[in-house]
Amino acid sequence: MDSLKQLFRDGEVEQIISQNPEIKIRNKEDIRKILKLLSDQKCNHRVMRYILMINPFVLTRNPEELEELIYKLKEYHVIHLDKVFEGDPYLMSKNSFDIDCFFFTKQKEGYSDQEIVEILENEPYQIEMTDSN
Repeated sequence: MDSLKQLFRDGEVEQIISQNPEIKIRNKEDIRKILKLLSDQKCNHRVMRYILMINPFVLTRNPEELEELIYKLKEYHVIHLDKVFEGDPYLMSKNSFDIDCFFFTKQKEGYSDQEIVEILENEPYQIEMTDSN
């Protein structure tokens, strides 16, 4: 909780916990790792606050899975992850294979890799509207 209190007021922490009660039983070190992963992607305090208020389930993700997601996005040359995550905080609940599926689907639709990267950087919520089946 100490890590969260550096970003949020007490009432906000309570609101986040009410949306995702598992945060209370989450390992403090995992929460710190997740906040560090966000910080490493150039997410400033304002962006981190926004992401976590919209999608508090990020805080109970496995940090290694989140790191894998970040690695996968970078593998596809998605650079501005702070903007991507701010544009769609729910993207942080996806797995790396979801990114692969999005890319494969968009490639089948005729988009170039660069166009797909631009979609993710400018309209990351599009991943939610893509049928990857």
